Amino acid sequence: MRAVIPEAKLFKEIIEAVGGLSEEVSLNFAPEGLKLSALDLDQTSLLVVNFPSDMFVEYSVEESVNIGISVNNLKKILKHLKKGENLVVEFDGEYVKFTIGAGSVATRMYKFRNIEVPTQELSGFEMNFTVTAKIMAQALKKVIEDIEASGGSTELSADQNALIVRAVGAGKVEAKFTTGSLALISLEVAEPARSAYDTAKLANLLSITRVSDIVTLQFANKMPLRAEFVVGSGKIEYLLAPLEV
Repeated sequence: MRAVIPEAKLFKEIIEAVGGLSEEVSLNFAPEGLKLSALDLDQTSLLVVNFPSDMFVEYSVEESVNIGISVNNLKKILKHLKKGENLVVEFDGEYVKFTIGAGSVATRMYKFRNIEVPTQELSGFEMNFTVTAKIMAQALKKVIEDIEASGGSTELSADQNALIVRAVGAGKVEAKFTTGSLALISLEVAEPARSAYDTAKLANLLSITRVSDIVTLQFANKMPLRAEFVVGSGKIEYLLAPLEV
Protein backbone atom coordinates (compact mmCIF):
# COMPACT_ATOMS: atom_id res chain seq x y z
CA MET A 1 0.00 0.00 0.00
CA ARG A 2 1.01 3.58 -0.62
CA ALA A 3 -0.71 6.78 0.49
CA VAL A 4 0.44 10.37 0.07
CA ILE A 5 -0.90 13.13 2.33
CA PRO A 6 -0.28 16.50 0.61
CA GLU A 7 0.11 18.46 3.85
CA ALA A 8 2.02 16.54 6.54
CA LYS A 9 1.19 19.20 9.16
CA LEU A 10 -2.39 17.94 9.26
CA PHE A 11 -1.20 14.48 10.27
CA LYS A 12 1.17 16.00 12.81
CA GLU A 13 -1.62 17.89 14.62
CA ILE A 14 -3.67 14.71 14.86
CA ILE A 15 -0.74 12.75 16.27
CA GLU A 16 -0.16 15.51 18.84
CA ALA A 17 -3.74 15.02 20.06
CA VAL A 18 -3.34 11.23 20.04
CA GLY A 19 -0.17 11.59 22.12
CA GLY A 20 -2.23 12.89 25.02
CA LEU A 21 -4.30 9.70 25.02
CA SER A 22 -2.21 6.71 24.10
CA GLU A 23 1.35 5.47 23.55
CA GLU A 24 0.31 3.59 20.40
CA VAL A 25 -1.98 4.32 17.48
CA SER A 26 -3.79 2.09 15.01
CA LEU A 27 -3.88 3.05 11.31
CA ASN A 28 -6.33 1.13 9.16
CA PHE A 29 -5.84 1.74 5.43
CA ALA A 30 -8.83 0.40 3.48
CA PRO A 31 -9.73 0.94 -0.19
CA GLU A 32 -12.21 3.67 0.82
CA GLY A 33 -9.79 5.57 3.06
CA LEU A 34 -7.85 5.82 6.32
CA LYS A 35 -9.23 5.23 9.81
CA LEU A 36 -6.99 6.16 12.74
CA SER A 37 -8.00 5.26 16.30
CA ALA A 38 -6.57 5.69 19.79
CA LEU A 39 -7.99 4.76 23.21
CA ASP A 40 -6.49 6.21 26.37
CA LEU A 41 -5.06 4.00 29.13
CA ASP A 42 -8.00 4.40 31.52
CA GLN A 43 -10.47 3.87 28.65
CA THR A 44 -12.36 7.10 29.32
CA SER A 45 -11.71 8.74 25.94
CA LEU A 46 -11.53 7.56 22.36
CA LEU A 47 -10.32 9.42 19.26
CA VAL A 48 -11.26 8.20 15.78
CA VAL A 49 -10.18 9.88 12.53
CA ASN A 50 -11.75 9.07 9.16
CA PHE A 51 -10.08 10.39 6.02
CA PRO A 52 -11.61 9.23 2.70
CA SER A 53 -9.26 8.38 -0.15
CA ASP A 54 -9.94 11.71 -1.91
CA MET A 55 -8.01 13.53 0.85
CA PHE A 56 -4.80 11.98 -0.49
CA VAL A 57 -2.99 13.07 -3.65
CA GLU A 58 -2.10 9.42 -4.18
CA TYR A 59 -3.88 6.47 -2.63
CA SER A 60 -3.11 2.90 -3.65
CA VAL A 61 -4.74 0.39 -1.29
CA GLU A 62 -6.18 -2.81 -2.76
CA GLU A 63 -7.20 -4.45 0.52
CA SER A 64 -7.56 -3.43 4.16
CA VAL A 65 -4.26 -3.10 6.05
CA ASN A 66 -3.83 -2.57 9.82
CA ILE A 67 -0.70 -0.76 10.97
CA GLY A 68 0.33 -0.20 14.58
CA ILE A 69 2.89 2.50 15.43
CA SER A 70 4.42 4.05 18.55
CA VAL A 71 3.10 7.59 18.98
CA ASN A 72 6.48 8.77 20.29
CA ASN A 73 8.16 7.54 17.11
CA LEU A 74 5.69 9.46 14.97
CA LYS A 75 6.05 12.63 17.05
CA LYS A 76 9.83 12.50 16.67
CA ILE A 77 9.81 12.22 12.88
CA LEU A 78 7.10 14.88 12.49
CA LYS A 79 8.71 17.36 14.89
CA HIS A 80 10.66 19.41 12.35
CA LEU A 81 8.21 19.62 9.48
CA LYS A 82 8.54 22.44 6.99
CA LYS A 83 5.48 24.18 5.60
CA GLY A 84 4.03 22.44 2.55
CA GLU A 85 5.90 19.15 2.99
CA ASN A 86 4.03 16.00 2.09
CA LEU A 87 3.97 12.66 3.89
CA VAL A 88 4.17 9.27 2.16
CA VAL A 89 3.13 6.11 4.01
CA GLU A 90 4.11 2.71 2.59
CA PHE A 91 3.72 -0.79 4.01
CA ASP A 92 5.28 -4.10 2.94
CA GLY A 93 3.67 -6.47 5.44
CA GLU A 94 6.28 -6.22 8.19
CA TYR A 95 7.59 -2.65 8.12
CA VAL A 96 5.92 0.70 7.58
CA LYS A 97 7.92 3.46 5.91
CA PHE A 98 7.24 7.18 6.34
CA THR A 99 8.78 9.61 3.87
CA ILE A 100 8.60 13.35 4.56
CA GLY A 101 9.10 15.89 1.79
CA ALA A 102 9.19 13.31 -1.02
CA GLY A 103 10.55 14.86 -4.20
CA SER A 104 12.26 17.75 -2.41
CA VAL A 105 15.96 18.30 -1.69
CA ALA A 106 15.30 17.54 1.99
CA THR A 107 13.58 14.16 1.71
CA ARG A 108 13.67 12.15 4.97
CA MET A 109 12.77 8.46 5.25
CA TYR A 110 11.98 6.45 8.39
CA LYS A 111 11.11 2.77 8.76
CA PHE A 112 9.41 1.10 11.74
CA ARG A 113 8.30 -2.43 12.48
CA ASN A 114 4.55 -2.92 12.46
CA ILE A 115 3.18 -3.61 15.95
CA GLU A 116 -0.19 -5.04 16.94
CA VAL A 117 -2.58 -2.33 18.17
CA PRO A 118 -6.33 -3.08 18.50
CA THR A 119 -8.58 -1.03 16.22
CA GLN A 120 -11.19 0.86 18.26
CA GLU A 121 -14.68 1.67 17.00
CA LEU A 122 -17.28 4.31 17.85
CA SER A 123 -20.17 2.18 16.62
CA GLY A 124 -20.71 0.57 20.03
CA PHE A 125 -21.22 3.94 21.72
CA GLU A 126 -24.64 4.97 20.40
CA MET A 127 -26.27 7.36 22.87
CA ASN A 128 -29.26 9.64 23.02
CA PHE A 129 -27.75 13.12 23.12
CA THR A 130 -30.17 15.90 24.04
CA VAL A 131 -27.87 18.81 23.13
CA THR A 132 -26.11 19.48 19.83
CA ALA A 133 -24.06 22.68 19.61
CA LYS A 134 -21.91 23.84 16.73
CA ILE A 135 -19.33 26.35 17.96
CA MET A 136 -16.21 28.16 16.74
CA ALA A 137 -13.35 25.97 17.89
CA GLN A 138 -11.01 28.82 18.88
CA ALA A 139 -13.64 30.35 21.16
CA LEU A 140 -14.11 27.05 22.96
CA LYS A 141 -10.35 26.46 23.11
CA LYS A 142 -9.79 29.80 24.88
CA VAL A 143 -12.33 28.98 27.59
CA ILE A 144 -10.92 25.46 28.15
CA GLU A 145 -7.40 26.90 28.46
CA ASP A 146 -8.62 29.38 31.10
CA ILE A 147 -10.33 26.59 33.03
CA GLU A 148 -7.22 24.41 32.80
CA ALA A 149 -5.17 27.27 34.29
CA SER A 150 -7.62 27.49 37.19
CA GLY A 151 -7.25 23.78 37.93
CA GLY A 152 -10.95 22.93 37.74
CA SER A 153 -13.05 20.42 35.83
CA THR A 154 -15.13 21.62 32.88
CA GLU A 155 -18.92 21.67 33.06
CA LEU A 156 -21.07 22.03 29.95
CA SER A 157 -24.71 23.01 30.28
CA ALA A 158 -27.31 24.12 27.78
CA ASP A 159 -30.90 25.26 27.47
CA GLN A 160 -32.84 26.65 24.52
CA ASN A 161 -31.03 29.99 24.72
CA ALA A 162 -27.36 29.30 25.46
CA LEU A 163 -24.44 26.94 25.86
CA ILE A 164 -22.50 27.58 29.08
CA VAL A 165 -18.94 26.39 29.72
CA ARG A 166 -17.69 26.84 33.30
CA ALA A 167 -15.03 25.71 35.76
CA VAL A 168 -16.09 23.32 38.51
CA GLY A 169 -14.19 22.85 41.76
CA ALA A 170 -11.77 25.76 41.35
CA GLY A 171 -11.73 29.28 39.97
CA LYS A 172 -14.68 31.19 38.58
CA VAL A 173 -14.22 30.83 34.85
CA GLU A 174 -17.46 30.89 32.87
CA ALA A 175 -18.35 31.60 29.25
CA LYS A 176 -21.92 31.91 27.99
CA PHE A 177 -22.49 31.41 24.26
CA THR A 178 -25.98 32.65 23.45
CA THR A 179 -27.97 31.82 20.34
CA GLY A 180 -27.31 34.43 17.69
CA SER A 181 -23.76 35.14 18.88
CA LEU A 182 -20.89 34.91 16.41
CA ALA A 183 -19.16 32.09 18.28
CA LEU A 184 -22.22 29.82 18.56
CA ILE A 185 -23.19 28.77 15.05
CA SER A 186 -26.18 26.61 16.02
CA LEU A 187 -27.79 25.11 19.11
CA GLU A 188 -30.37 22.32 19.26
CA VAL A 189 -31.72 21.34 22.68
CA ALA A 190 -34.27 18.55 22.98
CA GLU A 191 -33.90 18.71 26.77
CA PRO A 192 -31.72 20.97 28.95
CA ALA A 193 -28.58 19.15 30.09
CA ARG A 194 -25.55 19.49 32.35
CA SER A 195 -22.42 17.34 32.54
CA ALA A 196 -18.77 17.67 33.67
CA TYR A 197 -15.57 16.46 31.97
CA ASP A 198 -11.81 16.20 32.48
CA THR A 199 -10.36 19.58 31.47
CA ALA A 200 -6.91 18.24 30.55
CA LYS A 201 -8.42 15.77 28.10
CA LEU A 202 -10.56 18.47 26.53
CA ALA A 203 -7.54 20.78 26.21
CA ASN A 204 -5.55 18.02 24.55
CA LEU A 205 -8.28 17.43 21.99
CA LEU A 206 -8.49 21.11 21.12
CA SER A 207 -5.05 21.03 19.51
CA ILE A 208 -7.17 19.97 16.52
CA THR A 209 -8.36 23.60 16.29
CA ARG A 210 -5.16 24.29 14.34
CA VAL A 211 -6.62 22.37 11.38
CA SER A 212 -10.38 22.79 11.86
CA ASP A 213 -12.35 25.96 12.65
CA ILE A 214 -15.63 24.49 13.90
CA VAL A 215 -16.47 21.79 16.43
CA THR A 216 -19.83 20.09 16.99
CA LEU A 217 -20.51 19.09 20.61
CA GLN A 218 -23.15 16.57 21.69
CA PHE A 219 -23.99 15.67 25.28
CA ALA A 220 -26.78 14.93 27.75
CA ASN A 221 -27.21 14.87 31.54
CA LYS A 222 -24.19 13.10 33.08
CA MET A 223 -23.49 11.41 29.75
CA PRO A 224 -20.35 11.18 27.58
CA LEU A 225 -19.38 14.10 25.38
CA ARG A 226 -19.04 13.59 21.64
CA ALA A 227 -17.01 16.16 19.71
CA GLU A 228 -16.66 16.21 15.94
CA PHE A 229 -14.32 18.24 13.74
CA VAL A 230 -14.69 18.38 9.96
CA VAL A 231 -11.40 18.45 8.04
CA GLY A 232 -11.93 18.69 4.29
CA SER A 233 -14.02 15.66 3.32
CA GLY A 234 -12.89 13.84 6.47
CA LYS A 235 -13.85 14.02 10.13
CA ILE A 236 -12.33 13.62 13.58
CA GLU A 237 -14.53 12.22 16.35
CA TYR A 238 -13.83 12.21 20.08
CA LEU A 239 -15.78 10.52 22.85
CA LEU A 240 -15.10 11.46 26.50
CA ALA A 241 -16.66 9.91 29.60
CA PRO A 242 -18.28 12.25 32.16
CA LEU A 243 -16.94 12.98 35.63
CA GLU A 244 -18.83 12.40 38.86
CA VAL A 245 -18.99 15.82 40.53
